[in-house]
Amino acid sequence: MVAASVSNNTIKLYQPSEANLSLVSELRGHANTITDLSFCECSQPYRVLSSSTDGTLVAWDSRTGQQAERYQVHGQELFSLSSLNHVLAAGTSGEVLFWDRRVTGNKLLAKLDDTHAEDVTQVRFHSSGRILSGSTDGLIAVHDVSKSFNDDDVFQAAININNSVEEFGLYGADGGRLWIRTGTESVHLWEWLRCTNEDVPGGDMQFADFPEARNIAGQACAASAAASLLPQVDYLVGCHYDGPSDRLFLLAGHNDGPVAFVPILEQRGPDGAMAAAAMSCPVVALAGGHNSIVRSLRCMGDGSSGPLCVTGGEDALVCLWTVDSSLAAAASAAAAAAPQAGPTGGGRHRQRNSPGPDRQHPSDKHGGKQRRPSPY
Repeated sequence: MVAASVSNNTIKLYQPSEANLSLVSELRGHANTITDLSFCECSQPYRVLSSSTDGTLVAWDSRTGQQAERYQVHGQELFSLSSLNHVLAAGTSGEVLFWDRRVTGNKLLAKLDDTHAEDVTQVRFHSSGRILSGSTDGLIAVHDVSKSFNDDDVFQAAININNSVEEFGLYGADGGRLWIRTGTESVHLWEWLRCTNEDVPGGDMQFADFPEARNIAGQACAASAAASLLPQVDYLVGCHYDGPSDRLFLLAGHNDGPVAFVPILEQRGPDGAMAAAAMSCPVVALAGGHNSIVRSLRCMGDGSSGPLCVTGGEDALVCLWTVDSSLAAAASAAAAAAPQAGPTGGGRHRQRNSPGPDRQHPSDKHGGKQRRPSPY
């Protein structure tokens, strides 16, 4: 299924096929903007999870279209959600909240409130039991909640972006790398899992920094065959990781609807760690479906002639795409042309960013933009 949140605070469920998307049902129950949406990564894949600025986190049964679980915090807005097994997490103003789905009622399991000073725009669980939280205060915090929820015991690292964190994603075979999109549309790449390991030397594990990511992506598009479809890059949608090729793509969009997959070519150093990255010319562009800004793009497996992608836009359209050219093959071609790649994102910084006995607490280090996440 495909779940799409829309501007009237409902969720529409679609059944994809090779030819179209068929509307299955609508989920109604939120009283305000839906801020995050996902299918449950647990033994109940038919559960749809949604958070809202009305202060609720809801687990829906997609088979019946009804609410199966509902959690609420009064007087607060929820900006993001994530799940791991029986635990739900949500980001709110300066806090990360947790619920145990095995416990009936609305009782909080725990909260982390000693790290962020502003809105928590993203929370994401890692399979190891760590949770990453990003905020408009410019920090991404890493906590290991696999055994405890005590702030002092579970804090592992703070990644200081010095900019509002709008969105991030975990990628790589072990989920150990991190892409970050900020409020000013800069893009940062980290080996976040290595920076939680005190036995790994060599700095803060940021290996690429694109402060002008939108402009660099625009230059890459202008130099490619996609120039006729994407005459300029007006905004960034996010990133997509292609597992078969182990490649990351920046998703760059034009106000009239087209979206390009811009390869980010990563380079490893002699020690095996990531050392730098550069953008190359787009390998795929989705055009002809939307006529306005695309807010979200997800690739979801293979169709008969390539990966299937689904997009949702401000034009009230949800589009299903078959990418005719395999992303993996296209990424390999981009890698072969790496010497002609666009501007680089710089090399690894040399500032330790893992926790130590006398390090400054992350809540004392700010500098991000004070900006709420855009609804999508």
